[in-house]
Amino acid sequence: MENALFWCFLGILVWAPLPFASNRTWAGALLVLLLCLVASAWLVLYLCDQVNISTRVWRHIRWPLLVLAAVNAWIWIQTLALPPSFVAVLSPNAFDIHIIEGWLTLSLDPVSTAFYGLISLSVLTSFLLVVALVNSHRRAKLLLVTLVLSGTLQAVYGSLMVLSGWELGFFVEKYAGQGSATGTFVNRNHLAGYLVMCLAAGIGLLLSQLSTHAGEKSWRDIARRWLALLLSPKIRLRVYLAVMVIALVLTRSRMGNTAFFVSMGIAGAVALFSGRKFSFKILLLLASLFLVDMVILGQWFGLDKVVQRLEQTTVASEVRFEADDFAWEVVQDYPLTGSGGGSFYGVFPNYQGESLEGFWDHAHNDYLEFAADLGIPAALLMVAFVAMALWAGIQLQRQRHTPLYRGVGFTVVMTVCWAAIHSAVDFNLQIPANAVTFVAILALGFVCSGLPGKGGRQ
Repeated sequence: MENALFWCFLGILVWAPLPFASNRTWAGALLVLLLCLVASAWLVLYLCDQVNISTRVWRHIRWPLLVLAAVNAWIWIQTLALPPSFVAVLSPNAFDIHIIEGWLTLSLDPVSTAFYGLISLSVLTSFLLVVALVNSHRRAKLLLVTLVLSGTLQAVYGSLMVLSGWELGFFVEKYAGQGSATGTFVNRNHLAGYLVMCLAAGIGLLLSQLSTHAGEKSWRDIARRWLALLLSPKIRLRVYLAVMVIALVLTRSRMGNTAFFVSMGIAGAVALFSGRKFSFKILLLLASLFLVDMVILGQWFGLDKVVQRLEQTTVASEVRFEADDFAWEVVQDYPLTGSGGGSFYGVFPNYQGESLEGFWDHAHNDYLEFAADLGIPAALLMVAFVAMALWAGIQLQRQRHTPLYRGVGFTVVMTVCWAAIHSAVDFNLQIPANAVTFVAILALGFVCSGLPGKGGRQ
């Protein structure tokens, strides 16, 4: 039964990006329902003493779990009706804006905040399910493999839609991002973010499969090794990575592509110097990823167009930087409690200057949107959670000898670096599929810190 729950969870991770990245009310609600059903089934098994959580794993996840749960609890507190005097003290601007009499909520849009809370619950549940179900070396590897396959599926679909001219999203004609790869996402930048996370998982797997035995001198042994390599899963994995890079380039996402190569470089530097001695094999692998993906595949599939967009980008030409100034005003007016999770779309028009055209349902800056919606203290808690995950990823590469866990450490470091860069100009973490995937990867880093090695060794 517990094994079936694990496979159901993997299936949900593949499903999450399919229906418009679960960024529709019905799709988001379905994602929450599926994750909660699996979690409830596991809880029943736990109450019947059929499953448990390792003490070693629990020591590594208790503080991150507490932080994530605290943020989730705060979102629901924003929807509670409180005495007006409380609201006046905690959020004077919210008190002034409310037009109803009687008890008030800290959120200016409690209905949207309640749904935002459900999406946040799916993120928390994803974290818990990784902790509960990924209890072995094999399952940790299967989780990474699932992300690679899901990313490859999105990459193949998105690339075919662009190259064939069909331009279909999730079974409907695309109304945005035509001419660019979007997969089953609506926004090409969000597909780019998802692909980077899946690429990080794939590169981590590839690093874990590097040969550790000494090189043979005989030409027969060398030929035998090369033949085995050509027939091994490593080649298939490398092909999957190449396909995802092609799709990443076809998204034409400037920061998506930039964040990919920068985060891979930073994570690669950490991997190179985290071992007891310098690894030339890691250096050669990362160099091949840069050269093959950027020069050969990139030139064939339009890397020059991405470079051209980057060259034409200036602060003056990017309205999102002007929007950041207005979003900062929201943060200044609601610094402690925020205006309410998911309320940005309704609050921002009150701050939007005449020079900024169009309707902005999100700030193109995750840092500002989390601070505006939830308040600065909750946003700092989220930063602390990510910082703990980054430290866990570094420690995995420094302290663990199991190749897979070191690969997981690379994946976590690269994923965190990507998010830190891309979140400054986009809202990937406001998209349910990306948020759930992001937290699942970070949770895997915490879990692998306490799992035994492949042979049961600590």
